[in-house]
Amino acid sequence: GGGGGGGGGGGGLDDMPRVDRWAFVRRRVKEQLLPIGLLLAITVGIMFPSLGVAAGKFAVTNYLAAGIFFIGGMKLRTEEARNALNNLPAILWGTCSILLVSAVLGTRVNNVFPLTVPEFSLGIALFVCMPCTINSGAALAAQSGGNFALALLLTLISSILGVFVVPFLLNNLTYFGASVSLPIKEMVVKLCTTVLLPLFLGKGLVVASKTVKGEVKRRGELLGLVSNVLIIMTPWIQISRSAQRDVFSAVTPAELLAVVSLGSFIHIIFLIMNFLVSGMLRLSTEIRKSIVFVASSKTLPLALAVLAILPPGFGDKGLIALPCILGHFSQIVIDSFLVANWKSEKRG
Repeated sequence: GGGGGGGGGGGGLDDMPRVDRWAFVRRRVKEQLLPIGLLLAITVGIMFPSLGVAAGKFAVTNYLAAGIFFIGGMKLRTEEARNALNNLPAILWGTCSILLVSAVLGTRVNNVFPLTVPEFSLGIALFVCMPCTINSGAALAAQSGGNFALALLLTLISSILGVFVVPFLLNNLTYFGASVSLPIKEMVVKLCTTVLLPLFLGKGLVVASKTVKGEVKRRGELLGLVSNVLIIMTPWIQISRSAQRDVFSAVTPAELLAVVSLGSFIHIIFLIMNFLVSGMLRLSTEIRKSIVFVASSKTLPLALAVLAILPPGFGDKGLIALPCILGHFSQIVIDSFLVANWKSEKRG
């Protein structure tokens, strides 16, 4: 996921000379590339579906996922994660919260508020069963003055375990398992090949070769750009296919608003829960920040990877993808706001 933008600086655009203004706009767009790109993917996918359908003939969504996680592996910082190994209560609660408690709580809340489009309810259920984001949670934790090593360690543990846990969660907690018993073994094998294997390959390359490590450091921005483009392509293809079958014409703005509201509400519940429990565990403020940002976030790329390998029979995949994308957005917006306020409190 892309990191959310921090609070804007002082005078704003009007006080800047023109050259600086362009640099500022370019930097802002770079920072917000993922949200902007996902909005474009939805818009272009719905308005010009044939483009995305054509792209889907060449770009297989499984390969897109593999590319995303390969880059993720290359950029994964494990050295720093080691420094957090002594924070046992924080690691245990963080991991439980990410992989189990949030999924149980999120699916329960989702069941209390059924949405009129059944695929939207499925999409939210899919999203809350995911582990944490691969990089934006840790980045936000660091921005707010949290413990970066712990944030990385939680991300690492839950991303690896998530591959094995997510199919079980979907089978036991959601309507997915109720309507069709999921091929858990096949899903785990597929997630290992499209998620874990590329992740380890990417990391292995960096560990094995100093040259690759240097290049990854030097071209970090470019790799991030490629990764974002791959993340954007997956929903673009799925939404285009759905739009070609005229699925979205029946969806009203009120139904979209309901999805965003429910997704945001569930995310806020996760934030409050992690804040309260980390307080009860008497953890330091910087460790609490890491737990709040990392353990409350859910990852979009894995949700899309799981959606790509789900057997047919659940309804339209483009419609199921939409709440995951919107959930990803609302979490970026809420967390950026929170980072800005938690940071200012630290200075104050």
